[in-house]
Amino acid sequence: MNIHFSIGAVLGLLAIRCLAGASSGLQISPAELEVSPVKPAEAVYKNIQQLKGIPADQIIPGMQFITYSLGVECSFCHVEGAFDRDDKKQKLMAREMMQMMQTINRVNFHGRREVSCFTCHRGSSRPLTTPLVAQVGTEAPFEHPRDEEKEEPAPANMPSPEKILAAFTDALGGASAIGQLSTRVEKGTIRFGEKKLPIEISSKDPGRRITLIHMPDGDSVTAYDTTFGWTHAQNRRVLDIAAPEVASARLETDLHLPIRLNQLFSDLRSDRAEKIGDHDTFVVSGYIAGKLAANLYFDEHSGLLLRMVRYVDTPFGFSPTQIDFEDYRSVGGVKMAFQRVVARPGSRFTIQIEDVRDNVPVGDAQFARPQERSSPQNPSSP
Repeated sequence: MNIHFSIGAVLGLLAIRCLAGASSGLQISPAELEVSPVKPAEAVYKNIQQLKGIPADQIIPGMQFITYSLGVECSFCHVEGAFDRDDKKQKLMAREMMQMMQTINRVNFHGRREVSCFTCHRGSSRPLTTPLVAQVGTEAPFEHPRDEEKEEPAPANMPSPEKILAAFTDALGGASAIGQLSTRVEKGTIRFGEKKLPIEISSKDPGRRITLIHMPDGDSVTAYDTTFGWTHAQNRRVLDIAAPEVASARLETDLHLPIRLNQLFSDLRSDRAEKIGDHDTFVVSGYIAGKLAANLYFDEHSGLLLRMVRYVDTPFGFSPTQIDFEDYRSVGGVKMAFQRVVARPGSRFTIQIEDVRDNVPVGDAQFARPQERSSPQNPSSP
């Protein structure tokens, strides 16, 4: 399914393989993209049945959540090249499962989304009915956030979010130094599995970023331009990134993040302390409209951000992206993490930065969505 990540376009590659390779019928034109968030799904996609009434920009994140939960790709349920067709029994079963999930939550949990696809499937297309025996080195799965967090008082010694963020800002070099950043160009490598490829990341305030992975057959590109994003690979169509993912990725694309965090969330809470390896951390949770949008883990001693887990809210559950930040070094008076380990359900990769240049010319044109040579086909239903 459609997978994107602002730091590493390798996840965009997976999106291209699934969507562009399987069905150009899922494409939405730029004009349609501008209005689709305010349109219901059935007004943009063909043959919508179970998901009528939800915003159109929730369809792709929702399908992505299903692929994570079942460990499958788009073609498991959909006919390649004709996503609106109902030829596969898996697609018909998926509709029944959606209805079952909604009924369980409505009848048993007052409409709260307590049960999702992942609750039973846990990464398998067939849910297990017999408990597994314990294996060496296995850990309990990470608990996904709930739609409504229970209010619990923070520990008495827990600093306020404002104090934790102020320490983070100071640890990086101070608000003045961070505020002077206008652009940043990074070069290094991205490693996933046994493969290691060159990568370039260019950022420009406010919230613009383009990532190029230099593949043997051409560049893979993922770009964000404040309120929209796109991804593209050699000999593939340009794919638009869903609006919820663009909004969530702002936590990574904003050069002034430490001094803008208060603007990105409607509510910030410091509600607990946790350990990451040998590090004691304070956790700051960011909420938007009462829903958890991200957890940020700050080292109690250095004040630096060690981990970020951001969530995209979908019709079926929260889709997480975890980034671990390591190897902090000072560049022009501002510290940055030279190593980032990125993990999402079913994928993990490491970016190692080798060269950084701040406040160098970065043109606006490279962030713009490339023009298609021909008009996209009418979008069709997943």
